[in-house]
Amino acid sequence: MTKFDPELLYVECSQCGQPVLWRHGLTSKLLGMAGIDPATLDERCVIMSDGCPACHPGETSFTTQVIRLGHEKSGQRSQPAAIN
Repeated sequence: MTKFDPELLYVECSQCGQPVLWRHGLTSKLLGMAGIDPATLDERCVIMSDGCPACHPGETSFTTQVIRLGHEKSGQRSQPAAIN
């Protein structure tokens, strides 16, 4: 089994839907600070940010959350994820 590189996690702003780009290594640093074992993550995981520089100009710090997307069941339609 190939180990998943947490630096490949997709990061998206939950406010405007734009992808968030940050420096290499920041994802691993944030996961470590949150106590999240990178070995528990896979390609179904994304990081959602509560804002970004595009929709909150001048701000540089945002709360983030790791979310694991589920599989769609046959016959069910996708629904947007709710972020609290």
